[in-house]
Amino acid sequence: MDKLLLKNKLADIGVGKSFDHMTKGEWYRLFTAPFFHINLFHLMGNAFGIYFVGFVLEHKIGSGLFLLIYMVGNLCVSLLFSSYSSFTSGKGASPGIFALIGCFLYLFTQTPDLFNFQFGNWTTNYIFFYAVLGNFIGVQGAISHVLGFIFGMVMSFFLL
Repeated sequence: MDKLLLKNKLADIGVGKSFDHMTKGEWYRLFTAPFFHINLFHLMGNAFGIYFVGFVLEHKIGSGLFLLIYMVGNLCVSLLFSSYSSFTSGKGASPGIFALIGCFLYLFTQTPDLFNFQFGNWTTNYIFFYAVLGNFIGVQGAISHVLGFIFGMVMSFFLL
């Protein structure tokens, strides 16, 4: 919508997970970049990702912790990623979704009977393929996904 109607003016203001922007006082980009996506396919992939992970996880940990892990996962990955990269066009919510997948896996290892996680249903299949195929989009994407997953595991260890 931004690309068609506003000629990427919103994206120019809100994307970028790089200290190139932070040194200019644009710290808000750490919070806004996860809400921008490259294209409709990227947006739909992440929308389904958070839907299916939320379907499995949110009622187990509560909406507050779900949101906290998602937001802090995105924020921490953006901070860490931007400290060593000048990736000025960073966008997407997948680091937060991978933090939630890390939380799910942590809980699953602690209490496997808490979840009915079996291949063959849409939820399990989508989460699995999202977690695997989402890492074939490039090195920077894979790094941010792995970092999100690690932050999700660590946060879950301390919060749950």
